[in-house]
Amino acid sequence: MKTLTNKYWGNPAFDEHPVSDTFQELLQKWKSQSYDDVRINYDDFIQSNPLLQTFLNMGACVTWIIDLRTLRFPFISSNVKQLVGYDVQQFLGQGVPFISQIMHPRDLPKAAKLANIIWDFLLAVPPAQRQNYKFNGDYRIVKPDGSVVRVLEQNSILQLDRKGNITHLLGAVSDITHWKKTDDSIVSITCTEDDTCFFCSSDDAYLKPQVMLSKREKEIVRLIAEGYNSKFIADKLFISFHTVNTHRQNIIEKTHTKNTSGLVQFAVCHGLI
Repeated sequence: MKTLTNKYWGNPAFDEHPVSDTFQELLQKWKSQSYDDVRINYDDFIQSNPLLQTFLNMGACVTWIIDLRTLRFPFISSNVKQLVGYDVQQFLGQGVPFISQIMHPRDLPKAAKLANIIWDFLLAVPPAQRQNYKFNGDYRIVKPDGSVVRVLEQNSILQLDRKGNITHLLGAVSDITHWKKTDDSIVSITCTEDDTCFFCSSDDAYLKPQVMLSKREKEIVRLIAEGYNSKFIADKLFISFHTVNTHRQNIIEKTHTKNTSGLVQFAVCHGLI
């Protein structure tokens, strides 16, 4: 695992980085909505359901709920320290802005820019359709010891208010350091109704249509990502070995990747599996 040098810690050049304006722009978009009443108060709901807390804390990934009205976490799973090295109370006490403080300084400008693009898209969606969307992006976190972990943050829209404003996000954060070695950042957004997907890299200015994989192709990519070979996949899906390899080659061509490793990285980072 890579380790950052101390020049990133307490560096005024980083603290005063102009990206703070971009990140503040995102937070302002969340805070400036004319919010109305919501059906569920998640602060009370989580506290009054200890079994739900236990279930969420048992997951392989970090789970959180973000209240966009207050920029706070009504809930974040206890395994967050295991993943990124910071205690739950630091997230609960400082809220969403804490993420910008622990994000890799080279990723913060890209992540802020891409998050704004995603949010502009969501605000343009008719309110009644907003809950049909989920979105994800990846970035690096600098742990307290200076080591770096790349995470994939996957978000679903958990709740709208009576006006259709998005008030709560349900997020799942997982370690993809072993999958992705490049420094570029990517976000994607998917409509769960028709599986249409758009993506944007840190070099882009807008979202672009995403490559579409069939249900069978997604099954095969998922099994490849889990480390299974073509023979096992063929037996599991009740198809021939030749069919699996044909699918594999077609998927590589569709995604413009060079090999199986690149394909898995592409699929994970673009939210295809």
